[in-house]
Amino acid sequence: MSIPRTVLKLVAAGVVAAGALFAGASANAETHWSIGVNLPGLVVGQPAPVYYEPAPVYSRPAPPAYYQPPVPVYSTPAPVYYEPSSRWEERRAERWEERRAERREWRRRQWEREQHRRYYEDRD
Repeated sequence: MSIPRTVLKLVAAGVVAAGALFAGASANAETHWSIGVNLPGLVVGQPAPVYYEPAPVYSRPAPPAYYQPPVPVYSTPAPVYYEPSSRWEERRAERWEERRAERREWRRRQWEREQHRRYYEDRD
């Protein structure tokens, strides 16, 4: 059986067209194509997408969290006692002043003695 040349040309043209179609489709992202022949009982292509609902997942809820706030602490400040100025300090200050006065007096008398001695030494 011999195939006529025109049929071979048509088949070759179809192969080239299909190759161009495949090359163009592979360049596009997520492109789907199918060839279908509407004959009874013949299906060529992809099945229709089917959606399955996921099975329900039942989990036990987390137990409630109980937070205990910090207990407020009320306290009174420690009692403060202010002691009046002690008599000891006053006496100490008085004694200090007395001693200073005594020293001044002693120096003054010492100075006078020195001066008188010089006076009497010069006279002799």
